[in-house]
Amino acid sequence: MNGLAAARALWRQALPEGLRRRAQPALASAVRRYVANTLPRGGGAAAGPVRVVGLFAGSHGIAAGAELSARALEALGATVERIGVRPGFDAAARLPRPTAAAAWIFHLNPPELPFALASLGPGRILGARYGAWAWELPRAPAAWLRDAALLDEVWVPSRYTAEALAGAAAPVRVTPHPVAPGDYAGVAPAPRAHAFQAVALFDFNSSMARKNPQGAIAAFARAFADDANARLTVKTQNGACFPDLLAALRAQAPANVEIVDETWPYARVMSLIAGADALVSLHRAEGFGLTLAEAMAVGTPVVATAFSGNLDFMDETCALLVPAGLTPVDDAQGIYRGQAWAEPDVDVAARALARLRLDAGLGRRLAEAARRRVADQLAPEPWLLTLPQPLQAAVRASRR
Repeated sequence: MNGLAAARALWRQALPEGLRRRAQPALASAVRRYVANTLPRGGGAAAGPVRVVGLFAGSHGIAAGAELSARALEALGATVERIGVRPGFDAAARLPRPTAAAAWIFHLNPPELPFALASLGPGRILGARYGAWAWELPRAPAAWLRDAALLDEVWVPSRYTAEALAGAAAPVRVTPHPVAPGDYAGVAPAPRAHAFQAVALFDFNSSMARKNPQGAIAAFARAFADDANARLTVKTQNGACFPDLLAALRAQAPANVEIVDETWPYARVMSLIAGADALVSLHRAEGFGLTLAEAMAVGTPVVATAFSGNLDFMDETCALLVPAGLTPVDDAQGIYRGQAWAEPDVDVAARALARLRLDAGLGRRLAEAARRRVADQLAPEPWLLTLPQPLQAAVRASRR
């Protein structure tokens, strides 16, 4: 057992949970110092495959981003190796020796990144290191700006997030999540029993206040009252971890709004979206809005807040945008604190939903424009052009 594995075993088995929690900040600081002092300097382009490191086993947006990057690179002809890590002081496998790569792409935010680097063996990571980070508020934490120094570049999915990371200790590059239209061509729409079907999706671990399903429910209720021929499905997960919030959400829902708190396979989620007449996202902030982009790719019209990262890939020609003012952050879960985020106009959202039901042609036009936008802006080929030049060259060379 190597020293890091021994320390991990001691940390988990010998220390009580309460002590581990209190000691976590000190441990994180020590791990970061170890990583910063051990990482090779000047990690430029090296020979080898592209290695994508991420939480591949997760069912959240960060895991999805890692898989989308890996698939896009493979579609472009690159040799890709996926390295799965787990949250905290753990990794699926320690690198057995110094390992070169055309690029290391870490789909891990700063709280997880130093632990993953330490677990893999920071002195063994040879080649350029890029970190794909997700952040939702207008300003990123100071610790994130500092931890950018562990990377050659920070990749963010939108201009909104790039502005949040102004002043980071490494260059910040806007490179959106790649969304390949062909990946969605075979999605089978879920069966439906209602004349009009809308859907809203969120994860309680991503903050219910930020995702704002309450706004979607309120807009739907204003648009359709108790019309039994209209249905909103609010698909969520991890509500069991926040039973009071889940109960409050269920209490708000009228009879034609269904709350489904389950973890589904990705294909089933996409089937639900594909079978809907509208995806509603009255979010208060999004670093990118991956679910919105995927709805556009599958041809489902989107009603979304006109604020934050989603504005990089949608406008009034391909979505129904809901204006919003700014309001102080108020998050009962404590995931987000301080600053301000959007408060979307529920009345405008209600009118947008009513328009989609009354005008089938509007939905078709939005769907066609949205598919074109995804193909022109988010597909692997245009995505490649947003990557660093050495990585672009390595990917193109792999096609020969």
